[in-house]
Amino acid sequence: MKRKSEDIASYFKKKISAGGEREPTVEQRHSDEEMEEEDEGEEQTEQHEHAGEGQLAESTEARQGSAAGVRSAPGTTDISQSRAEQPKQPHLQNFPRTHQGDRRRCFSKDWYSKHKWLEYSQSKDSAFCYACRHFSLPNSGDSAFTSEEGFKNWKKATFKDGGLLGHAKSEVHTNAMLAWAEYQKSTESTSSLSASLNAEYNKLVRENREYIKIVGETLLLTATQNIAQRAHKESEGENKGNFLSIMELMAKHNPMVKKKMAGQRNATYLGHETQNEILDCLAEMVRTSITTEVAQSEAFSILVDETKDMSKKEQMSFVIRYYYNGSVCESFLAFEAAQRLDAAALSQKIVQILQNHGLDYKNHLVGQAYDGASVMSGKNTGVQARIKSEAPLAFYVHCNAHCLNLVLVDSVKCIPEANCFFSLLQKLYVFVSGSYVHQRWLEIQREMFQGPPRELQRLIDTRWACRYNACKTVRDRLPAIMRLLKEISEEQNGDRATEARGLLAQIDLKFVALLVTFTSVLAEIKYLSDILQSPQLDLGTAVTLVDSLVDTLESYREGSLFNDIWDNTLTLTDQCNISVTHPPGRQVRPSSRLEGHYTFNPIVQRQVNTEKESFRTGSFIPVIDVLLSEVRRRFSKENCVIMKGIQAMNPSSPTFCEKDVVFPFASQYNCSTEDLQYEIPQLKRILERKRTSSQETPKSLMELTVFLEPYREVFHEMFKLCKIALALPVSTASCERSFSVLKLIKTALRSTMTDERLSNLGVLSVESRRAKAINLDEFVDLFAKKHSNRRIKLF
Repeated sequence: MKRKSEDIASYFKKKISAGGEREPTVEQRHSDEEMEEEDEGEEQTEQHEHAGEGQLAESTEARQGSAAGVRSAPGTTDISQSRAEQPKQPHLQNFPRTHQGDRRRCFSKDWYSKHKWLEYSQSKDSAFCYACRHFSLPNSGDSAFTSEEGFKNWKKATFKDGGLLGHAKSEVHTNAMLAWAEYQKSTESTSSLSASLNAEYNKLVRENREYIKIVGETLLLTATQNIAQRAHKESEGENKGNFLSIMELMAKHNPMVKKKMAGQRNATYLGHETQNEILDCLAEMVRTSITTEVAQSEAFSILVDETKDMSKKEQMSFVIRYYYNGSVCESFLAFEAAQRLDAAALSQKIVQILQNHGLDYKNHLVGQAYDGASVMSGKNTGVQARIKSEAPLAFYVHCNAHCLNLVLVDSVKCIPEANCFFSLLQKLYVFVSGSYVHQRWLEIQREMFQGPPRELQRLIDTRWACRYNACKTVRDRLPAIMRLLKEISEEQNGDRATEARGLLAQIDLKFVALLVTFTSVLAEIKYLSDILQSPQLDLGTAVTLVDSLVDTLESYREGSLFNDIWDNTLTLTDQCNISVTHPPGRQVRPSSRLEGHYTFNPIVQRQVNTEKESFRTGSFIPVIDVLLSEVRRRFSKENCVIMKGIQAMNPSSPTFCEKDVVFPFASQYNCSTEDLQYEIPQLKRILERKRTSSQETPKSLMELTVFLEPYREVFHEMFKLCKIALALPVSTASCERSFSVLKLIKTALRSTMTDERLSNLGVLSVESRRAKAINLDEFVDLFAKKHSNRRIKLF
């Protein structure tokens, strides 16, 4: 086709250069005879550049297509204006009729199917040739089908030697049709090439995005499972680290991954800098989901605690507590390295974290919780005072509640008997932990008790639950301990036997009584301590639980429960063959008046009663009093408007919705008491109506908040107070849990990681539920936007 068009183009070039004039065509003669008013068509004057001699401009332009520029055709505007458009062929229901010859004639739409080059202008009621108007050679002569007025002699339109058929047979039209066909072929080839290039590019982008997803998923897996990503030297040796090893394993089963990893070294996206970028994107998406929920909640509290990591650097754990979608959330936000530990530096760091994450702390921060250190809890210059100056609504909660066992046990160490008791527990653990003694200890337990042997618990200052477990294990296995010490004391090994005799001498009636006492009391405290660690717990419920603990401790003091403890003590001493009396002292001479008479003196019973009363007044009552004093000091609610107000929001509380209690609480947080005047009676009526109709009503603060959420526009202030009450923290247990993750991430072999990487890994690990729900397509988009010059195309 190309050779044929070039031959035609060369022929017309020679004919034009010879200066010869063409004869009028058949349809031109007929048009001149029948329609004398028709004007001569304008000559097309567009000039074309020639690439070289022997190359025809029109053929070149036809092959180049629309990309090289499209020539506009003169004439009416309701037909095609350039070769980029298709022939305009309107299908009218009735075409205009004109009187020609002996009848009225009109254009026929059936002619379109026979002549695809035919165009019709409604404004001029004329026909035109699309091919000749756009693809004829310059100076090729005029035709009625290319003139300004067009062809409208409908009487001659179907003649064999004139009209449409005559024009179709003309040389000019034939050449124009060839040029049009060449142009269509060129255009289709260009479109096909463009489509092919677009398809290849889209395929490349899809592969790149899929590859980045796999890299991100692998890093997400290692982060949520607390697996180290990198090795010491990834470029040397067989061990290249967990991350690269997983990627190499995937490359064996995925040809696309293998292809990308074998590509350019600077485009594999497996280096440590790219890992940091990907981890930052993933952690940012998790933090964004948290801050979005906090913004919707409009009331949140902060929980902050510090600890030292493996590299001896102080790390602050930052947790946010808020109500969202029917539940209380305590979400971990970041680890932040603290350069200084004074109140000014710590408060500035906390404010900086809040600002970096776009949290409106000045209006929505309602609570703050730290440990009991003076630098944090100081009323005048502490962190809580400085934060309150920035956020006036931020109520401070003293949060050693989560380690209640530890706090209360430490408080009773001021009593000498209690201090000696816990020291003896630690000595027993150390003695039994020896290799020889430990083997004997296991054998004796198997002989005396059914089930697996138990291990004595070590007393650790940072693990508050271990004290109850230690007391319980010693109480349950005390007969085995006594047998072990007796057998070791009779052996020939001097040092070991001497130590066993010393421990055996210290296990007396008072030790057993303290053992039973602390086992019973710490069981009550541990129950409360475990509940206080729940993120779902609100401060009002915590106060109710503490009141229950206070009542229990007071019942121990009154004597009803002490008798049970003493009975259990005597039972245990009898099982272990422990004497309930002191060694005999100075003999008491009987009275001279009783000489010659038989006397009965219940000295043993009197000694037992003396030991019971002595233990009650000297050890038991002081321990209970110290515990009561410490609990009341840490959970005092008599003068606390906040805690009273929270209790008044609980439907199970006797003070539920009492205005005298709720209004001061509302005033603390700038809530409208005028609106509450109307909301509280209305709420009471609704709940009362539900009770009378035997419908379920809210029983707790959480249930009340969920009940009010659909009506938050009506009960706006009540719903706001409920959210604030739930957002107030009870403990910093969530911070303590994040420290466990910190120890798993920053180990001795990973102690050189940057603080930013540590924080990102911490977020992905602690908030693993959110991390696993990340939309990977959104992750790839974020990763691509983070850097405008990626080596691989992701869009």
